[in-house]
Amino acid sequence: MKFSLSRMKKISDLVLLFSAFSCSYASETLANVATRQALTLYGNAALTGLCRHLSTNRLWVCELSDNPDIHLTFNADTALHITVRTPSCEGNSVLDGEWPDNLKLAPGQPKKVCNVKIVDEKEGDYLDRLNALPEIISKCEVSFQEAFLKNRLNAETANFYIGQCKRYPAPPKTSQDEDQSE
Repeated sequence: MKFSLSRMKKISDLVLLFSAFSCSYASETLANVATRQALTLYGNAALTGLCRHLSTNRLWVCELSDNPDIHLTFNADTALHITVRTPSCEGNSVLDGEWPDNLKLAPGQPKKVCNVKIVDEKEGDYLDRLNALPEIISKCEVSFQEAFLKNRLNAETANFYIGQCKRYPAPPKTSQDEDQSE
């Protein structure tokens, strides 16, 4: 099969355009927190009481406040974000980075939603609370087991999240990770 030079150029341009689109899309979808880290955050937040309630619906919700309604939301297909709802307003900010200690807003996300400070460099805010949450238990499943044992979660909710922890295991440690732990 022979292609003319102009046809090959068009194909080449199309491949280049597709590659640029793919890289652009990939960089946007990477602006979130790993599912396993977000689950472990939820387990520790439930254990400490920062999460007042965890849902077991299609979206996994951690209630932070009920007036106004402020909660974390995510699932395997939806980036971790903080949602704020008031009678006259609803919005959210997507989070990026790693938990513990290094959560931040994803690029282009609002620092304030419905007059609630998600990030404020001068005063405390919701992102500070999440970053200040200690990783009491680093194993995802165990964090939910402990939250259940301390009556912070019912058995159904604990089992749901333990199942999610098993479904999204921690990535295997690299030799570099093992070198740093010694």
